[in-house]
Amino acid sequence: MPGKGGRAPAFWAISRVKRIMSICLMVLISYTACANPDAAGPSPDSLTNTFSLGGLVKDADGHGLENVTVLLLPVEEYAITDKEGHFSFGNLPHGNYELRLSSVGYATENRVVHLTGDTFIEVDLKERIVGLAEVAVTARSKRLGSSSVIDKSAIIHTQPLSLADVLQLVPGHLAVNPALGSAQQVNLRQIPSTTDASRAGALGTQLIIDGVPVSNNANLQNDVNILNAAPSALPPFSSVSGRGNDLRQIPVDHIESIEVIRGIPSARFGDLTSGIIIANSRIGSFKPEIRVRLNPDAMQAVFMTGFSGRDRKNIYNISSDILRARDDARNPFNQYTRLQGQLAWQYIGERDKRFVATSIISGYRTLDNLKQDPDDARYQTRHYSYDYNIKISTDGRWKAGKKWISVLQYTAALTYGHQKSYYQSLVTRDLYPLSVATTDTTMRGVYGRSEYLNQTTVDGKPLNVYIKTEATLLKNILSTRHRFIAGWEWRADVNKGNGRWFDPLYPPRQNYSMGDRPRSYRDIPALHQLAYYLEDNFSGTVGGKKLMVQAGVRIDNLAPRGMFASKYKIVVSPRFNTAVEVLDGLWLRGGYGIAAKMPPLSYLYPGTRYFDLVNFNYYAANAAERLVIITTRTIPLDDQRLMPYQSEKWEAGLDIEKKEYTLNLSLFKEATTGAIGINREVRPFPYDRLAAISTPAGRPPVLAPEPARVDTFFAAYDVPVNNRYIANKGAEFTVQLPEVRSIRTSFNITGAYIQTETFDDGYYMDAARAYQSNTTPERIPVYRSSSAVRTTRFNTSIRFIHRVPALNIIFSALWQTVWLSVNRPGVLSPFPVSYMNRKGEVISLSESETMQPVYDDLVRTVGTLATTRYPPLHLFNIRCTKEWRKGFGFSFYANNFLNYRPLHADANTGGLVRRNEPLFFGAEFNLSIP
Repeated sequence: MPGKGGRAPAFWAISRVKRIMSICLMVLISYTACANPDAAGPSPDSLTNTFSLGGLVKDADGHGLENVTVLLLPVEEYAITDKEGHFSFGNLPHGNYELRLSSVGYATENRVVHLTGDTFIEVDLKERIVGLAEVAVTARSKRLGSSSVIDKSAIIHTQPLSLADVLQLVPGHLAVNPALGSAQQVNLRQIPSTTDASRAGALGTQLIIDGVPVSNNANLQNDVNILNAAPSALPPFSSVSGRGNDLRQIPVDHIESIEVIRGIPSARFGDLTSGIIIANSRIGSFKPEIRVRLNPDAMQAVFMTGFSGRDRKNIYNISSDILRARDDARNPFNQYTRLQGQLAWQYIGERDKRFVATSIISGYRTLDNLKQDPDDARYQTRHYSYDYNIKISTDGRWKAGKKWISVLQYTAALTYGHQKSYYQSLVTRDLYPLSVATTDTTMRGVYGRSEYLNQTTVDGKPLNVYIKTEATLLKNILSTRHRFIAGWEWRADVNKGNGRWFDPLYPPRQNYSMGDRPRSYRDIPALHQLAYYLEDNFSGTVGGKKLMVQAGVRIDNLAPRGMFASKYKIVVSPRFNTAVEVLDGLWLRGGYGIAAKMPPLSYLYPGTRYFDLVNFNYYAANAAERLVIITTRTIPLDDQRLMPYQSEKWEAGLDIEKKEYTLNLSLFKEATTGAIGINREVRPFPYDRLAAISTPAGRPPVLAPEPARVDTFFAAYDVPVNNRYIANKGAEFTVQLPEVRSIRTSFNITGAYIQTETFDDGYYMDAARAYQSNTTPERIPVYRSSSAVRTTRFNTSIRFIHRVPALNIIFSALWQTVWLSVNRPGVLSPFPVSYMNRKGEVISLSESETMQPVYDDLVRTVGTLATTRYPPLHLFNIRCTKEWRKGFGFSFYANNFLNYRPLHADANTGGLVRRNEPLFFGAEFNLSIP
């Protein structure tokens, strides 16, 4: 890379923002500690004493419910009800607490308790029945970290084919049709701007299922780009190598809840920059269920059941899923298939329910297939990608109840996959010299065929190992309840697949003297990550005001060479969240945090690039007289010195909780530095040109002992670099209005204003000048490429939710509006900052030098792109869910049922852009078997 990347632009003024936010936080805390000192507070005894909180959980018939999970907020302690339905918490200081009671098949119940003495409560849980006001079909917000929780009822009402369909409930996300024709990626608090920014955002979104991160770090299903394509072009088959997880592979019918953290996460989570999606499986006893979903492009069938042993200590769950989809109903050759299954076993210790262990075996098989069209007998185009995956995980939680440790938790998982991608196509070209050399050498080559069928297979076998242990200590300090957490985790990612292979005499299409060779993945070393973290979560009252604080630090040792020695870098990530109730029902929030994402193996080990330079070429009619001499030059790109890219987040917000409504507002500012992109660079290679002394009949030519001349070839190749900068800022909000009883309708309003700005904080080499010219240039210009692309979007989603409890019907309508959508491209400088000569030397140029006539040939033509501003866009969707008490259910949805799809003129292309999702509909049938 010729030169170092520049600094981030001054317009963000991050240091100034830090100072302002720090002052605000100090003022806030000072106000909290000092405000209203004369207000009536708890008695002196209650400040020093501790109390117990217990209860009884019953069903509608008054029977005690066993194995109900009771979560005590904000300290996040938990208990599980015994056979009679009792639970208890002890050693609690005075204050306000919230109990969240949940059990599979029942609506989640929340209770607020003001604890001033030993307290016992009774709670009745209602079966989860569509139409109940307690059954939420939208996401609910959590106090810290700007997270949204999507419960089972909301998941069911969405009628999702994959995890991506559920994310429309998150503020700022748009509702789209459930398309499965291509990989589904997610960006949190980031809107589309550039390809590299979208990939970095998706890669930096951590997906956690049942406590185990879903790693894509060992995915090597990629290809070598032809130089006619862009550096970041995707392979001809479906792949998410170097990107985020493909959400198509994650069905959600067996998921009980989903949490989407967009703000500052706990120090317990790492290997991320954008946010976290946490999914927890549905584990418990429930009747067997069958669900069938149909739409014009897909068909899905699901089976689930859960049952417990006679002793009620063991719970078993089984789920399976089969899905088949087409990208376009008119194209029967492009199909996507998914098979998924899961077995779960949970053991709950009999003694006070103090030990809970859950073991899960899950697997899936996906096939993304483009079959060969029978009418395509000439070119025989075909490609497919299949992915087999099996995961074995176990986690346990032991409530020790000791003075030095309260809870001990462990998680261990092993994930093994087999990924196989294939593509074939007819390659037509002139007779061309071909070499099979894999090292720098000069040797006799052969002539390849002018037409042949290339068949390339990429075979990967990723293996991921994850181990974590965590200890929790619950402690009362003064009048606050502290939850101290200490833990460590280890991740390992490796790929032992056969690699990318093909017949070397029938290679994939390449050009500009670029060669291609098969490659094995077995020699690529494993990627290890070791992390340690400490965190304190405490809540209480200060100066008569409720206060919640989450403060922690995480140390990530990336590719460790010891406990505190790293091959790449050790990243220290402080995380801080706080919330204070300044007035009754009015909370102010603030937070700051740093997170880091390790580059995956596909970026660290992109392989070797080969260039076959012809020294002598004599093609005669007589095969015995032919001779071609080829010099092979290699550019090893493995073991890239890439650093983890980091994000820095600031956040402030307020929550208003009234009987009439609730409001959650978050203001955020994020900066991601060192994100990974792909640049095209050049390297000069001198090579000999040979001449023949004679051309005897029946034999190859006789070459002169000395070269006729020495030429220079500029080899162009793609390489990953750490110089992408992404900045996101904006606001997101949620307003929940209670049900209007006269019309049995409630309203949920979400929205977000997001501005994303990204640029390449480095240098751009005009590589095309090197290989597209008829003559070898004397010098290759290098330009500064800090042109920013700024995109802005403001959208709202208003959901009308109408319930009919007597008929078990829930009807919802969505009015989604994109009020503002602007894309503002930056302006590139036409002048170079340096150039590379034929010796490979980079010569820097001052601003005055670039204006001199001698460098006129290095000045590039820069086009000016116009700012694109779209008018407001409206989308109307409807959904209806009906359940019968005998176990039957039916759901229906229609997206963009008004079929409103306006055309908009694009000033940059001169064409028309069709906006909005097409009219789409689907139905679901479900049955619970008694």
